Amino acid sequence: MGGDPDDAPGARRSRSGADTGAGAGAVAVAAVGVAQLALDVLAPDPLGTGGVVWWVAYLVVVATFALDVGPVRRRPPSSVLVAVGAVATSVAWLAHPAAEWTPVLFVVTAVSATDAYRPAGVTRLIAAQTVVIAVGGLLGGRELLGAAFTTAVYGAFQFFATAVVRAADREARARADADAAHASLAAAHAELAAAHADLRATSALLGASTRDAERLRIARDLHDVVGHQLTALALELEIATHTAGDEARTHVVRARGVAKDLLQDVRAVVGELRTAPSGLTEALRDVLDVPGLDVALDVEPGLPLAEAHRVVVVRCVQEAATNTLRHAGATHLDVRVARSDDGAATVVEVRDDGGGATAWTPGHGLRGMRERIEALGGTLDVDPGPGRGFGLVARVPT
Repeated sequence: MGGDPDDAPGARRSRSGADTGAGAGAVAVAAVGVAQLALDVLAPDPLGTGGVVWWVAYLVVVATFALDVGPVRRRPPSSVLVAVGAVATSVAWLAHPAAEWTPVLFVVTAVSATDAYRPAGVTRLIAAQTVVIAVGGLLGGRELLGAAFTTAVYGAFQFFATAVVRAADREARARADADAAHASLAAAHAELAAAHADLRATSALLGASTRDAERLRIARDLHDVVGHQLTALALELEIATHTAGDEARTHVVRARGVAKDLLQDVRAVVGELRTAPSGLTEALRDVLDVPGLDVALDVEPGLPLAEAHRVVVVRCVQEAATNTLRHAGATHLDVRVARSDDGAATVVEVRDDGGGATAWTPGHGLRGMRERIEALGGTLDVDPGPGRGFGLVARVPT
């Protein structure tokens, strides 16, 4: 709670940092073995007891290092492997101090410890290894100044290497956290854009439904009130033509003609109000007005769509735009709505400029879209479009 995650023992480093550290450590361990092998081959004296112990301890170091960094599923904890490696390195150094490159293995062990122990534990390990380096130097017959110099150099190397590794780990972890935050922000932005598209679609459909309802109300009022009164007026004038004098009859006949013309005009207006276009283009523009997506919309004018059919078309386009924002990684969307060649259906064609999909499973949105369309007797064809963008074609009967 509140602690530095870097301080957690056994916390694995970032993949790139671990790979880099493992590669450098493998090179260092191999270089020590190659150098000692060359010296033993070229040496005129036979390999002594110390040399044999050195090689046994070295092979233990190699084994523990390989287990620690290799792709092994069942292995001892890193803390145990590092401890065994440190002990084996100490044995190699104390048994054969003439191998002056052996302290390099202490540096490798210290770096491995940063992945197994807390900082305090790493510090204690470096201190213990530094003492072993000093003791080995004195046992090897070095002068006090030479042993002190070797001890100081390799002690400093251990502290420096572990500091560099921990700094690199923090930087890699910070970069990974930033990438994760960026990905989360991008996902949240896509979800927000999709919610915005859904809200705009609902608002557009509600507005269009309200306008249609108001238009139908006006049509009914014109038909029921004005139309009724004009019909009554025409009948009264018809009767007046048979009762009025010659001079009055002329005016009455003229008034009756005006009334009949006006009645025809009212009926024409009522018919237009009832069959007027449903505002599909405006509704689709509202649905497709989402940030981060360039849309090319082409709607054939005067499409004869009933309320239920228009809702399905708008929801179909909305779902396509939402899927594009969430999954396609696209920036452009083409939408075309037009009559079919035989005039029996309205065809909705949608395609984005994303990468498409090689393997995909329809989600709830696409399944719901298909159910809406098929409930009206229509069809929905989906083209995953691998390498050319995701697309769909819906046919809604008119």
